[in-house]
Amino acid sequence: MEIKHFEEQYLQSLNELLEEAFGVSMSGKLSKDDAQLIAVSNEKVIGHLLLHYCIDPIRNQKFYFVEYVCVRSAYQNQGIASKLFQYVFQLCQDKNISYLELTSNPSRVAAHHLYHKLGFQVRETTVFRKEIL
Repeated sequence: MEIKHFEEQYLQSLNELLEEAFGVSMSGKLSKDDAQLIAVSNEKVIGHLLLHYCIDPIRNQKFYFVEYVCVRSAYQNQGIASKLFQYVFQLCQDKNISYLELTSNPSRVAAHHLYHKLGFQVRETTVFRKEIL
């Protein structure tokens, strides 16, 4: 298994994983400062996470917002998500990223366990959204 930045040759395999995990597929391009990481085994995408580059203008800090963290069901509980995050932590150090943020559905108990194990802390907040289009 290898952790790498997403390449177009893996699009179909990535979309299979995203469909399995979230019922979505990739349909757009990332900004140049975003990063999309995949775990690949035998030319098949088995893990994924997306990093959106952000700047907190009040504290003047760079951070990544993490989305679409997933591992194919047949490969779960093998440390793949942890390896993806270890890669992310090194990437953050290399790019002087101050912190990571993510949200997670309350039903994703195993994911929450992983996030706690990796040192993430729950913030007391509620996410609001207003659909415009």
